[in-house]
Amino acid sequence: MGRNGSIFASMSAPAMQPQRRVLGLIFLTVFMDIVGFSIIIPLFPHLLDHYIRTEGSAGTLIGSLNSAAEWMGGDTVFKKTVLFGGLLSTLYSLLQFIFSPIWGALSDQLGRRRILTITLAGNALSYLLWIFAGQFWVVVVTRLVSGMMAGNIAVASAAAADITDEKERTKGMAVVGIAIGLGFVFGPVIGGLASSVQFDHGPSVGSFGLNPFSVPAIIAASMALLNFLLVLKFFPETLAPERRARADAKRPSVFDLATVRSAAVRRTSFANLVYQVAFTGMENTIVFLTFALFVYSPRDNAWLFLFNGACMIFAQGLARQLVKRLGQRKVIMLGMLIASVAFFVVAWIPPTPAAAGDGAETIFYLGLGLISFATGLILPSVSALVSLYSDASEQGRNLGILRSAGSLARVIGPVTAALLYFHFGSHFWVYIGGALLMVPAIWVVRGLPDPDSERLKA
Repeated sequence: MGRNGSIFASMSAPAMQPQRRVLGLIFLTVFMDIVGFSIIIPLFPHLLDHYIRTEGSAGTLIGSLNSAAEWMGGDTVFKKTVLFGGLLSTLYSLLQFIFSPIWGALSDQLGRRRILTITLAGNALSYLLWIFAGQFWVVVVTRLVSGMMAGNIAVASAAAADITDEKERTKGMAVVGIAIGLGFVFGPVIGGLASSVQFDHGPSVGSFGLNPFSVPAIIAASMALLNFLLVLKFFPETLAPERRARADAKRPSVFDLATVRSAAVRRTSFANLVYQVAFTGMENTIVFLTFALFVYSPRDNAWLFLFNGACMIFAQGLARQLVKRLGQRKVIMLGMLIASVAFFVVAWIPPTPAAAGDGAETIFYLGLGLISFATGLILPSVSALVSLYSDASEQGRNLGILRSAGSLARVIGPVTAALLYFHFGSHFWVYIGGALLMVPAIWVVRGLPDPDSERLKA
């Protein structure tokens, strides 16, 4: 039996739960968290356009940003929304990059349940603020709070690792991956559809800070609050006291990747970072691209994310069978190869509606579907590899560092893609860059060891 095989024997009686039930709770927690987070995604072009047009004058935060964008060459509202969208995404991800390994390490010391309740409560607060975001600076504050409270996925992944042995680790990571995929299906759909429901724009409504996006914000806040209450009441502690890290509590460095004992964990995290720089650059610009080429509304973007999420979920279901035949490393490389082709496909779509032609939307859906399919293959296998390379007491820390590598990618990817789009006025270099990044990522994964040989060496 693997090193986690006796977990239920070591846990106290109140914490012992059938594995399937605990995995179900982990699934629900991650799913609801991602739904709340992703509700805002299809709204970004229209949300930013709203604040630029209503308070883009001097003397406001967005007014100052507006002037800076014009000085940089932002001669259209569209180019400004692309740039501001990248900056907002980067702000959130920078804080997630800092705090994700901190929450992961604290969960190794204090337990998974306690950290989950803290971060979920913080998320609920950030969405509550968004409801009353009558001014742009309030939106920025909500992203600050939400970014600081990020880390739920790392802690939930560590909880899944706690209750699965090495043979079932892929199953545990797949549960988290499928929850993420489903969350990104339903969240944007809910956000896109809910955006069509708005409060009447009377003086009393405006005085409370209610805005055209308050209804999606109410749904996100309700999801986060419900998630917090479910974890508080039903989520068991998966990490027994005797299995927690013995080190004195301290603030871990965000650059702890260099001090991780396993070279395989470091290299896997680096490959994940490179892939996600490409993926998040695409993800951040997709709604602006659909707005420019096809004049998509939030509702149209909702159906696009539904399609992408379905492709990702299908891939994650297929990944378990492919892992049995090919192994984790080859599945990751296969996904990256598919992604490189898909990035090239989207890159060659002409940047204007007139030049794109009637078939552009079909080609666009094909390319985005392949990228989502590739991501569904890659993410569960990356998490499973890091978990298998890690000792029991380092699960939360190493998975937190993995998520932090992904968060660093979300710092680099969106702002880089936004600046490329802003400068060239086209998506071409965003997607060509994504395709080229697959080359070093595949090379790193190709050199990773088999998990069994890595443990023996350690």
